[in-house]
Amino acid sequence: MEIWVLFAVAAAATQALRTAVQRRMVAPLGSYGAAYIRFSYACPIAWLCVFSFISMTGAKLAGLPFTFWAWISIAALAQVIFTILLVQLFSHRSFAAAVAFSKTEVLQTAIFEALILGVVVTVQTGFAIALGVFATVMLALVKTNLSLGNIRQSIMSRQMAIGLAAGAFLGFCTVSYGAAMQAMIGGSLLSNAIYAAAIGVTIQAVCFGAYLYVAKRREFIASFVEWRGGAMAGVWAAICSICWFAAFLNHEVAPVRAVGQVELLFSIGFSVLYFKERVSRLELAAMALLALSIVMVLLD
Repeated sequence: MEIWVLFAVAAAATQALRTAVQRRMVAPLGSYGAAYIRFSYACPIAWLCVFSFISMTGAKLAGLPFTFWAWISIAALAQVIFTILLVQLFSHRSFAAAVAFSKTEVLQTAIFEALILGVVVTVQTGFAIALGVFATVMLALVKTNLSLGNIRQSIMSRQMAIGLAAGAFLGFCTVSYGAAMQAMIGGSLLSNAIYAAAIGVTIQAVCFGAYLYVAKRREFIASFVEWRGGAMAGVWAAICSICWFAAFLNHEVAPVRAVGQVELLFSIGFSVLYFKERVSRLELAAMALLALSIVMVLLD
């Protein structure tokens, strides 16, 4: 198995764990505070990884030209905007369809990668990405009690626009991170991944923190008061970011994100094994389609 696949799967697994921690922290912190802990607590942990790696291996850090700083800043800010848009969906009663369409991020990633980096996926990978997006939307909608009429009504709603915009910003963010990684000069695969992840999450912690301090100060303060739960989210977030960056260094962005959709299978596994939830036949069908799409990407 190629190393980028291992990194993508590891990123998906740790992302599912991070999300589980954030969901648990929504009650004491609020939606914005729970979203912020993925950045604030990951920041010192990421830099600890950088200094530990350097001290243990004696590796030299990569050179960072202006192109890197431009792309890493764009990527970090795009991810912050994505987070804010996604959190806004939680304030609406019927946001399930909008959240589902934010999952089109993988498809939008392929489009942005073609436009920005000039990397066009093969027909097989393109079909697999589309199939995976369809399966992802199915899984997101099956978990709700939305009727067909409600879904139709949601398609033209403001929430739907926010959901699609969230997917677009995440897709653009992912491709921008890939461009930033390509701009790094020298350094090893792992050291570059750790270094870039630390820089990116620092920009996010500062920018999103400034926004929260002005707009949601109570949640900003609460995110530091409840440091025990927040720290665990930071651990998983830092590992997740490093794994994504390492995968982006080894392969095209869109296929990496397509394989990363295995996160949904991990999440459903957690819900079945830990929360003892039952899985419907439609969910099983969607999971099978998602698994098929991932296998198609791997075999291309």
